[in-house]
Amino acid sequence: MELEGYSDEPTCSFSLGLVSEPQIVPEEHPTRTPAPNHEDFGPEDLMDSNPETPPKRRCLLPSESWYRVSLDPSCWQTINFQEIKYGHQSWYHFSSAYAFFKSIIKRSQGNATTVMLPTLCTEEVLRYLASKCPALKALYFPSAIWDNSSFVLPKLICKWKNLELLKLGNSINMVKILEGISLHCKNFCQLDIDSTAYIGRRAAAAIPTLLPNIKYLNLRRANISRTGLKRILRGCKKLVHLDVRDSVGFECDDKLLKLGSHISNFQIFKDDDAYIVGFIGEVEIYAGFEENASET
Repeated sequence: MELEGYSDEPTCSFSLGLVSEPQIVPEEHPTRTPAPNHEDFGPEDLMDSNPETPPKRRCLLPSESWYRVSLDPSCWQTINFQEIKYGHQSWYHFSSAYAFFKSIIKRSQGNATTVMLPTLCTEEVLRYLASKCPALKALYFPSAIWDNSSFVLPKLICKWKNLELLKLGNSINMVKILEGISLHCKNFCQLDIDSTAYIGRRAAAAIPTLLPNIKYLNLRRANISRTGLKRILRGCKKLVHLDVRDSVGFECDDKLLKLGSHISNFQIFKDDDAYIVGFIGEVEIYAGFEENASET
């Protein structure tokens, strides 16, 4: 591999499978001094200290080659902070978690399209993300956040005009968030709200009112009333996926199944009780009522 700016003199090649630092054959350049430890110089440093000796490139270590590849912004289109085990070791070489977050976002150079936010998602983090990632299409919040991110988010939605998917960690300030999406995100098609979220009367009414063209809606393990669910089923005619499994606040019956018959993937029953019982039109229905379950 050739390094930019160097001439075509004899070179060393490198392999990603090397386990030790490659060495240059001493007979080729008897005047060459021994190479210093790789921690003492950068990839472009010469190993030759004699100015009369023709410049020669050294072989790159695997870690150096991967570092160069990682500088390509296309490697940072999807950034998942949720896989990091948090603690001081996670950002050992940074002054803070925020400095670590900034360094990763900078690498994308505005090309990030999917970001999964960390638990340490502060207002500062969100504002930085909005300013540096205008091409964002999918944004995932963690189940628990330590800051008032839900109250800042509606003010920042306007920065992400290409947003198509949003996963919220709770339903706090949900109506304001959906208002922002309705105004600024014309390609929005998927909303996920984390388990145990309370979908109140206003929030349930806001979904079909503000997102009538939504295609994917995940409310699994949510707390939603029968009235609220019926509003969604009646108002969101373009839904192809609705997941309300293990939710509380309603009992399923034939009326709800009929209202949801236009949804190709309508998941409403508990996993433990589900089995295929047939079709309504072309829709495969999964059912399996608990014994002695009463209708509401």
